[in-house]
Amino acid sequence: MDKTHVAVLMGGVSSEHDVSLKSGAMVAGNLDRSRFDITPIIITREGQWKFPSERALGVGPALARLAELEIDCVFIALHGPFGEDGRVQGLFDVIGMPYTGSGCAASALAMDKLHSKAVVRQAGVRVADQIILHRSEWDTAFEQVMTRVNKEIGFPCLIKSPCQGSSLGMAIPKDPAAFRTSLLDVFAYGDLVMIENYIKGTEVTCAVLDVDAGKLPRALPVTEICPVSSEFFDYTAKYTPGACNEITPARISEVVTRKVQEVAERVHTVIGCKGLSRSDMILDGDDPVWIEVNTIPGMTETSLFPQAAAAAGIAFPDLLTMFVEEAINRLQR
Repeated sequence: MDKTHVAVLMGGVSSEHDVSLKSGAMVAGNLDRSRFDITPIIITREGQWKFPSERALGVGPALARLAELEIDCVFIALHGPFGEDGRVQGLFDVIGMPYTGSGCAASALAMDKLHSKAVVRQAGVRVADQIILHRSEWDTAFEQVMTRVNKEIGFPCLIKSPCQGSSLGMAIPKDPAAFRTSLLDVFAYGDLVMIENYIKGTEVTCAVLDVDAGKLPRALPVTEICPVSSEFFDYTAKYTPGACNEITPARISEVVTRKVQEVAERVHTVIGCKGLSRSDMILDGDDPVWIEVNTIPGMTETSLFPQAAAAAGIAFPDLLTMFVEEAINRLQR
């Protein structure tokens, strides 16, 4: 039987380029060679598509090259804007190319923390209180903004850029002076920020596997996040070996575990995710507070989704096979 030809797409123009290269390399190195022919493709920081031993191509010629190589499925290992936010997914939808992970609309919604949070809240999931602040409002009325933050949110608080991943564009200022400095740092990622109520509690994450047609998505074992030196699960804690202790299954009760899993499954469904997702939460006592959903979780040596799958008895190569087969079957349906 002919092998399925899979292109592994990695790199990209976002600030998560390097992390994506690691994810892509792990995927390409662990796909089952007895079942798949593999072509790694790197999108450069400038947006050029680099096929092995070929000159870099623009988007249009690159899509044509996929057809010439008879690619059966694209495994998307991109992270962040222009990779995880629906734009690449839309390109593949137009040409009828199967790809792993969520579709265009769900990817765009999940990447936008502001709007995904509104949808999830409407679905009855608890989220943190927030203030939405535009740069122009801060520039023209910063005293009023500070008054409102002090009154409605308090300190410490959480500042986030709505459309970044890997905890980039994020800060936890402890007082008004630190708030001003942190806010300017986060504004570097865009003119809109979210200022959220800070909840101190156990950080957890829950992967969801959605690969069986006609069956409901199922949550994998919950992972407890314990950064060694970072104040929260930031970029360093996520991608530096030894910088974070990740405990699967989490050291929480069965009742709380099921609450977390139910939230992850509900979010996966209401956002419209496919294939896989991973929801991050923080426990306020025994109550999970949802933070965000990742439609293309990392696949590096320190990544959480493969760890959760392993705890459920699913080997990494088998997990990757599930994603590819689901993508192809979804388009056929």
